[in-house]
Amino acid sequence: MNPASQPHHIGHGDIKVRPDIRRLTPSGADFVDGQQADYDLILQATGYQLHYPFIAAEHLNWHGHAPQLYLNIFSPRHANLFVMGMVEASGLGWQGRDEQAQLVAAVIRLQQDNPSAAQSFFDKVQQHANQRIDGGMNYLQLERMAYYVHKESYLKALATERQALASMADNRSNR
Repeated sequence: MNPASQPHHIGHGDIKVRPDIRRLTPSGADFVDGQQADYDLILQATGYQLHYPFIAAEHLNWHGHAPQLYLNIFSPRHANLFVMGMVEASGLGWQGRDEQAQLVAAVIRLQQDNPSAAQSFFDKVQQHANQRIDGGMNYLQLERMAYYVHKESYLKALATERQALASMADNRSNR
């Protein structure tokens, strides 16, 4: 199985996320929570925890298992604080990170060229920072999935925002 497709299969229930394995049995596993199950395949994925020791959690609008950022990038607490790369989706890869970087560059340019429009964007960030772009997927409420997005929906949202920012910048230059 391609590791990039695992979030898709987990989100669709094809792969069941289980607690730690206490011991393997001839037909499956016993889990630390007392459950037992038979399996023909055990996929071990350790994942990782989000941890940014160099910045206080409140600057990132941290709630629960992850920061609540508009488009997984923009902090509603600071107009000049951006987090790139804190996003997971099946197949998103470098394209998603590149699109994030282009959007951040557009915001920085807008802040320099049109502070009023940049403030309007920041107002939007503050209003929508807690919205998750899941594309209707029912992601499990697990720590390791707290920043998962639906690839197509996420890329569309990034592109839409870049177009809106370009329009704001064009309006300024046409005055």
